[in-house]
Amino acid sequence: MAGDIAFVTSQNAGSVSIVDLDAGRVRATVPIPGAPAPVAYDPASGRAYVIAAETGELTVLDTQGTVLHRAALGEGSFGLALDARAGRLFVADWYSARLRCLTLAGAELWSVPTGRAPAGVALSGDGQVVVTADRDDDRLSAFDAADGRALWTAPTGSHPYAVVFHGGRFWTTDVQSNSLTVVAADGGAVLGRVATGDHPYGVAFAADKGFVTDQYAATVTVFDPVALTPGGTIDVGDYPEGIAALSDGRRVALANWDVDRLTIIDAVAETVTAEIAVPSGPRSFGLFVGPEPTR
Repeated sequence: MAGDIAFVTSQNAGSVSIVDLDAGRVRATVPIPGAPAPVAYDPASGRAYVIAAETGELTVLDTQGTVLHRAALGEGSFGLALDARAGRLFVADWYSARLRCLTLAGAELWSVPTGRAPAGVALSGDGQVVVTADRDDDRLSAFDAADGRALWTAPTGSHPYAVVFHGGRFWTTDVQSNSLTVVAADGGAVLGRVATGDHPYGVAFAADKGFVTDQYAATVTVFDPVALTPGGTIDVGDYPEGIAALSDGRRVALANWDVDRLTIIDAVAETVTAEIAVPSGPRSFGLFVGPEPTR
């Protein structure tokens, strides 16, 4: 595999930028109308899946910025998780309060009801459990990824938004509670909560630490994912949103909405090491970073 790249969705600019993280530069910027925000990148195939928040259109891109496919998923399509091994996508329908399982081309395989306003979607490491963060019902909802059968629900703090899987657990940011809720993937038991900064948005893990973007505080909260205790904070640009770990396990990348840049953090030293300018309103809601396949 080659070095890591990032697919940065710029909602205001209506574009996706492909960023070479080793070179620290934007390789290509692709116009995508309709406020692109959610994104999921598959390093094995070198394909990224992007949803336009205003229209629900799915766009599939390669690492050079070539548009490979488009599909209309319907208005309200938002949160996105990719199961490349099984050849399927999981998409939350914000308005209809549903989770949809789709082929990689966008054809529906099944659809099930969720709580109100499902935002983030995450898949367990074994690909068997998929969850939604149901913002307006303050809960996670879990389903069998094969057929959509309901498995469990778990209470969260107020307005859960992003959710990721790590270490056998689901982790969701509670935007209005300034906390992170930790839930066991097997059974849905709430294992604890971690205090964060003001309006937590995204969460990622690197160097045996957790990192949460605090939108209103312009910081990243660092925490211990074993003890579930907060550590220090890292000052970043205004309104940090999407965050993801690089493949070296030692760095994280995050999108700063208000200052139009991609920020790279050394997870070991807990310092900002690079800032890369991108088009207006970068959001990158999802797993937007990973290695580029060797050609």
